[in-house]
Amino acid sequence: MPDYGYKVVYVDPLLLSDAGYGALSRQPFIFDPEPGYARLPNQFLIDRGLGYWDPKWRGQKRNPIPPSRISMKNYARWLANALEWADTRSIDLMRCDYASDLIGRYQQEMLKGIWSADNRPLAPETVNLRVQIALEFQMWAADKDLREPFSIPTTPTTYISGRHDNSRSHEGKIVQARKGKVKVNKRTLSFPSAEEIEEWRERVRQRPVVGETEVLIVDLILNCAIRREEAACWRVDTLPRDPKEWQIANPDQPEETQSVIVTIKYGVKGKQYGIDEQGDKIGPEGEIHIPLWIAKRLHSYQKKERLLALTQRLKGVKPIEARRIRETTVHLFLNSVTGLRYTGDQIYAFWSRVQGPAHWSPHLGRDWWACRYLEQRMKQHAELIQQVLKTPSISMELPIVLALKDSAMTVIQMEIKPQLRHASSRTTEIYLHWLFAKMRVPLSMTQQWVEMDEKSSEEVDA
Repeated sequence: MPDYGYKVVYVDPLLLSDAGYGALSRQPFIFDPEPGYARLPNQFLIDRGLGYWDPKWRGQKRNPIPPSRISMKNYARWLANALEWADTRSIDLMRCDYASDLIGRYQQEMLKGIWSADNRPLAPETVNLRVQIALEFQMWAADKDLREPFSIPTTPTTYISGRHDNSRSHEGKIVQARKGKVKVNKRTLSFPSAEEIEEWRERVRQRPVVGETEVLIVDLILNCAIRREEAACWRVDTLPRDPKEWQIANPDQPEETQSVIVTIKYGVKGKQYGIDEQGDKIGPEGEIHIPLWIAKRLHSYQKKERLLALTQRLKGVKPIEARRIRETTVHLFLNSVTGLRYTGDQIYAFWSRVQGPAHWSPHLGRDWWACRYLEQRMKQHAELIQQVLKTPSISMELPIVLALKDSAMTVIQMEIKPQLRHASSRTTEIYLHWLFAKMRVPLSMTQQWVEMDEKSSEEVDA
C-alpha cells in the first residue's frame, strides 16, 4: 500500500456547519499515511484551536482568545512534520524523550539537513518552532493522562518587551526559557539600492491592465509599512470616503508632509477576535499614519479605477445579482481583469513576478520603510551625526554615541513601532545597527517616483 505521508487538510466549512460543528469550520486537520484521521494529533489541534488547552494554562482554564487561523495552520504543518519524522524513525512522538529524541535527533537532523526537503540545514527559527509544537503535543498528552508526566529543563532569562504603549516595558522580566533551543543569530538588514527598487517598481507599474492598481498597493506598503494581508483586507471605508472626514495628524505642517490617521483591524497580526462575513480575520485595532498624497491617490482610485474593475465582474450578471455583488464587495483593491479582490498571496505573487531585487519582499518593505523613516528623522541631528563620524576609533560607549542612540531610540519607540505594530525589542536593535552602518547613504522617497510617473504621463499626453 502506498505511503501518503502526513497531510494537513481542511474540510468544507459549510459541511461542518451543517453537521453542527461550525466552531471547527476553519480548523486544520491531519491525515496519517494510511490515509486516515489522525485521532490524537487532531484532538490536540482542536483543543488548541478552541482554547481548551494551551502551554500556559495547561487546560486549567479556557483561553478566551485562542490562536488565529494562521497560527493554527502553522501548528498543524509543524506537527505533521514532526509526526512524519517520528513515523519514519519508528518513534512514538507522544511518548519520546525530550533530550535524546526531540533535541538529540529531530533537532539535530534538521540542523544538519538530514531532515529537510532539499538536504540543506534549516533556519534556527524553523527548528525551534517545530520542536516546540512537538513538545506541546507531549505536554497535552501528559495533561490528558495519555502518557506519564515529565519535566522540561528550563533556564532563567531576561525578557524585555519594549512596547511603545507601556511606560515600564523597558524593564526586564525574568522568564523560564526552554533548554536546548537553537540560538538564533541577530538578523541584519540589507536593502536593494534606491535605483533597483525604482526600476522594480516601474516594472510593476508597466504590467498590462493591472499595473496602476498594483503599483498603488506597492506604494501603500512601502509608505505605510502595512503587511500584505492588511493591504488585501483594506476596505473601501478604511480611509473615510469623504475627504472632509479625514483626520489630519499634523494640519499645521505643509500639505506635502501631512498624514492622515486611519484605523485598521482586518487581516492584522496578533490575536484573532473573529472572522467577518468576507472571511477576513478581525484582529487588534491599530492606528497608522498614511501620507496625505497616498490618501488622495486611494480616494481617486476608489472613484475611478476601482469602479471600472468592478464593472468587469458585473458583465453578464443579472441586475439582482449585480446589486448583491456591489453591496458585498467591500475590499478596496480589485483586479482590473477579473473584478475580484486581491489576496495576500496574490500581492506576494505580483511583487515577485516582475523580477525584483534578490530577497525583496513585502515584509522587507516594512523594514525598508522603518529604516528610511529613521534615517530621515535623524537628519535633524546632522551636527551630532557629523561629530560621531569625525571621531576616530569610535566607541559605542562614548557620550556623543549614546546621545545619538538615545535620539534614535526615541524615534523608534514613539514613531516607528506604533506604525509597525507588534515590533519586538530585537527589531529595535536591528534598526539601530542598520542606522550606524548605513546612515551615510540616503534613500530616495517614493513620492519622488510618483512625481516622475506623473511627469512622464504629462509628456505622453502632450
